[in-house]
Amino acid sequence: ESAAPFVIPNPKISERDLVVPVLQLFQKEWNDIKNKIVKCDAKPIISIDTINYNVFKECVDNDLVDILNDISACTNNPEIIKLLKKKNKFYSVVLMHKRGNPHTMDKLTNYDNLVYDIKNYLEQRLNFLVLNGIPRYRILFDIGLGFA
Repeated sequence: ESAAPFVIPNPKISERDLVVPVLQLFQKEWNDIKNKIVKCDAKPIISIDTINYNVFKECVDNDLVDILNDISACTNNPEIIKLLKKKNKFYSVVLMHKRGNPHTMDKLTNYDNLVYDIKNYLEQRLNFLVLNGIPRYRILFDIGLGFA
């Protein structure tokens, strides 16, 4: 589901139905190429851009991704944090700064101190995840340019 400003979600197509089959096909094709041509154990690092707990859970359960890129900085559903440390594997997470939603973010662009406000928000999210067991080295930031 797009989070770009003014995008209207399409309720007829689920995010899961758009994303998971593509990731599964990519994984299958990569394994075929790896075994036939490349002859190596290397695996590309895959990121999924979602705030949807169920979509990320299915990706984790099927070992389809390595990184969660969450534009809500894990605030949309804090339970998603538990998935970041599932199966003795820590997933990396990209936390994004944003204000509002796709319909309001263009109106929320006034800051007293832009850099301080973004830093403060991301620092709070970082501390929350670390306190919930996510290693600091697994947490990345996206300052969210264009997302208020």
